[in-house]
Amino acid sequence: MTLEFVLDLKGWTGGEPQAVGEGYNWIYKGNYYCILYTRAGMYRGNHTHPNDQCTLLLDGKGKYIFKVKGEEVPHHLKIGETLKIPSGVPHILLSDEDCLTVEWWDGLYESDEIPVFPHYAKEMEKRVEEHEKRVEELKRDVKLKK
Repeated sequence: MTLEFVLDLKGWTGGEPQAVGEGYNWIYKGNYYCILYTRAGMYRGNHTHPNDQCTLLLDGKGKYIFKVKGEEVPHHLKIGETLKIPSGVPHILLSDEDCLTVEWWDGLYESDEIPVFPHYAKEMEKRVEEHEKRVEELKRDVKLKK
């Protein structure tokens, strides 16, 4: 027995509400795992990994888009099924509804932040700005009540 946590969960975002959602991660036996809540209409990814990634949809509705030989190939997620994203394949998760996923990699998390799908990211900019504005309003309201 040790005094260290086996699953030392860490928040991805530093504790504040994020437009895209929430995320918590941990490392277990040399592999990186995370549980992610992704808001409807938002995305995650838009990059590649040097390690294989697996995504298990627990709730919601969404799809991954892979870029293969210059073509966008959709992979619709199904609750309870795992989707494997091979290393080096550009991908993006698009959430049609709020999604809850568990993801893991064959190794540690690394990504090459290359914007392969800029058209999807552009669509989301206004939603992100609106969310951040609302968070700032809520923070001001909390300060005023103190």
